[in-house]
Amino acid sequence: MAPTLISHYRLLDQLGEGGMGVVYRAEDVRLGREVAIKLLRTDTLPSGEWLARFEREARLASSLQHPHICMIHELGEHEGHPFIAMERLEGRTMRQVIEDGPMPAARVIHFARQIADALDAAHRRGIIHRDIKPANLFVTFGDHLKILDFGLAKVAHDDPPTATALPPTASVPTLIATLSPDLTRTGDTVGTAAYMSPEQTHGQPLDARTDLFSLGSVLYEMATGRRAFGGDDVALILVKITNGIFLPPRTVNETVPDNLDAIIRRLLAVDPALRYQTAAGLAVDLENAARHPEEPRAPAPLPAPRRRAARWAVAAVSVAVALAGVAWQTFGTRGTALSDRDTLLLGAFENTTSDAMFDQTLATALKVQLGQSPFLDLVPDTRITETLGLMGRSGDDRLSHDTTRDVCQRVGAKAMLEGAIASIGTNYVLTLNATDCQTGETLAREQVETTSRERVLRDLGSITSSMRTRLGESLPSIRRFDVPIEQATTPSLAALKAYTLGLEERRHGRELESVAFFNQAVEIDREFASAHATLSTVYGSLGEWERSEEFARRALALRNRVSERERLFITYQYHDRVTGNQDRAAETLEVWKTAFPRDSSPPNALALIYNRTGRYARAETEAREALRRSPGHPFPLSNLAFAYRAMGRYAEAKSVAEEAVKLGVETTPTRRLLYQVAVLAGDAPAAAAQLAWAKDRPREFDLISAQAQVAACEGRLAEAEELYRRAAEMALARGLEGTASGYAAHLAWTEALYRPAAEAAERVRRVVGLIEAAGSPTATVPRFREAAAYALVGMPERAIGLVSRAEQRYPDSSLVRTVLAPTTRAAEALRQGRPDAAVEALAAAASTELGTVAGLVPVYMRAEALLRKGAAAEAAREYDKVLQHRGVDPFAPVVPLSYLGLARARARTGDVDGSRRAYQALFTMWQSADRGFWPLAEARREHERLPPSAARAAASAP
Repeated sequence: MAPTLISHYRLLDQLGEGGMGVVYRAEDVRLGREVAIKLLRTDTLPSGEWLARFEREARLASSLQHPHICMIHELGEHEGHPFIAMERLEGRTMRQVIEDGPMPAARVIHFARQIADALDAAHRRGIIHRDIKPANLFVTFGDHLKILDFGLAKVAHDDPPTATALPPTASVPTLIATLSPDLTRTGDTVGTAAYMSPEQTHGQPLDARTDLFSLGSVLYEMATGRRAFGGDDVALILVKITNGIFLPPRTVNETVPDNLDAIIRRLLAVDPALRYQTAAGLAVDLENAARHPEEPRAPAPLPAPRRRAARWAVAAVSVAVALAGVAWQTFGTRGTALSDRDTLLLGAFENTTSDAMFDQTLATALKVQLGQSPFLDLVPDTRITETLGLMGRSGDDRLSHDTTRDVCQRVGAKAMLEGAIASIGTNYVLTLNATDCQTGETLAREQVETTSRERVLRDLGSITSSMRTRLGESLPSIRRFDVPIEQATTPSLAALKAYTLGLEERRHGRELESVAFFNQAVEIDREFASAHATLSTVYGSLGEWERSEEFARRALALRNRVSERERLFITYQYHDRVTGNQDRAAETLEVWKTAFPRDSSPPNALALIYNRTGRYARAETEAREALRRSPGHPFPLSNLAFAYRAMGRYAEAKSVAEEAVKLGVETTPTRRLLYQVAVLAGDAPAAAAQLAWAKDRPREFDLISAQAQVAACEGRLAEAEELYRRAAEMALARGLEGTASGYAAHLAWTEALYRPAAEAAERVRRVVGLIEAAGSPTATVPRFREAAAYALVGMPERAIGLVSRAEQRYPDSSLVRTVLAPTTRAAEALRQGRPDAAVEALAAAASTELGTVAGLVPVYMRAEALLRKGAAAEAAREYDKVLQHRGVDPFAPVVPLSYLGLARARARTGDVDGSRRAYQALFTMWQSADRGFWPLAEARREHERLPPSAARAAASAP
């Protein structure tokens, strides 16, 4: 407890506390005035480092005599209690003010000018605050603002720089543990997550522009009532910050004027070079905004050519509508435009309004609406990207009319469809135009004037339906497959914008980065079914099965709000992620595939199911069908490559994966496959190239776990353990607890197989701590190795508990029945010395034991049981089955152990030569194993005890 008297200050009551200290209202008994006293928290903080910061706050702040910086009276120490005496302020923190809701623009600008003025004074002295946030801004009566808390401040020329947010050596889980969205805490990192600059999150050297970014976050919240980078998941907050993921302020609050919106967005630029370079420069634009509160144009003018083009487009549409004299126009065509054999290419959706909300968003809405049609065959985005590449253009280039027509001709599409939105006063004009790619002739044209921003989506849906009719789709088809666009997507433009940005991230293979956008979409519209379904898909691909299941349930509850195509997708996903019934999932996909014969999604999903369950020939067929429907799509390319790998057709797997890389559509699992194939071929440079590609990418942990598996397979157990731990830490840093616990489960399984019994039990118990620290969801299917490991090392209660909970929670799950339950019960039977019971339990695994989920584990365990019961010849066949199907999981620990088992089985059948060959193959695989690697030592002793082979005995006979 703090003393009641500090030096000549009497403490009266506590005002608040932060990461560094506690603030009290106090009386200066000498001068008879009230002050605020800040005491360093010496009870819980390492005094040396924090005292230096504490003293720095006083020294720096006291050097800044400024009306908008809290005045420091004295730095002192009393009986071991360092303190700062500062001016007593009455009012509220900006955090409390924001709780009242969004502020009028004039008030935001009023406060912003005061903050900018104070920061300019500090920056001119070379002082960077580094912790600008609402809690460190204090509003006194009369809306007079003061900046508080220079405890994290640094002098710009300090050398070396003091700790920033992410020092290269810091543990990222430590970052997550030490940051909350609201409070600066102690630890390896400092700063408040939601207001940190991108350069702070990367641990880069800081300059004054870091304060300007943080100020942008504060102004955003003042203007909208919401954080720019919101949420409670610190890892996702950091992803949003480093990738510039936020909705424009005007999207959240339409009353924010253009000039303030532009100021805030410029402050929040990820690249510091694109922000204001000084607080003084910011102050100039703030002053202009204050003088011209109704000015619609942003402070930074657009380039003249684009401004002229925008005005011309608006003028042209205005004239067209004025001449037409009607709100809706359908332009004549020469009859049915397309047949059911023709393809349609979607071009650009031109936005000539000043509202950035329409950028890309309307193109997404149009694609969803047209995608309801089983008649229209849309050219896939991947095909467009590939064709642009062949034309020497980037796939991200804006599609002009001429470029779109050129692409259309090259891909052999019949027609192209372009859209446009323009403003006329407070109204908007929407136009759709279908063009014959060969002749350039207009096939159909629809146009509507909509009376408000809120009606844009609805009216776009109406003219899209009309366009489908004019392009040749039958009325019965449209009546059946034409859910209103705001129902098929969302009535919220802001939610659709966030969803669109997420789709764009996925299109570039950035699954993890897309999560923040999709989460933002469902935060805005809780009934956005497609966003829930997509989140389920993305989380599933990341190994986050618990979250994937959660969003699949949410999507199912909203399935009556979506199109028929989306309803089928949601139903399939529900069975795939929630019930786990792969047969029901496949049945739904077959219906979907038949109803929409041009959609690549159902055959691609079937390929995934068949890979999981070990039906690789069917997986190949479905993946090829998906590629026929959507050439160059990343997901069927990935599924096809994995099917080839599982069948041992490594050259074909490599070729398909390299095609995806060439097209620029590879996924991280595709790169993992290329790494594995390179290691199998002994091509070290090619393997290193895949690891280099993954370096510093959001899913780098995926390739690190691949390295861990290779190390374990080759007997480098210490290295494998370190790599698995590192992969788990990186996944945790991204908020992926399920993925992290999956890596821990792999490590536990490896330890259980490779260690002597007593040591294995202790090692697995240590790994249990990792799994529990990762917040592992209970008993989802991918954790079957965890349950089997517990059983093998004598932790039956934990093992059977996992199985029982899974069977209760997922009674219809195909993979619980055929993987989790049989392998765990077989492992327990083996530990108890009951090999017959193990063989019996594994009978349920026969249908899926060669699938990628089972990963050859049931086959190996059956071989072990047969060997223990004395059926050596049968055991040899099972061990050989593992080795013949190594491509299913090329570096699983059961692969080298199957060589060992095969050597033992052949020795018992009298095949000494065959036994020696198996041992030699094992010794080659473990040639770089750890010194003292227990299984290798056992294998060498056994090899030395083998009798001479028949050939060697004959050669040595007299």
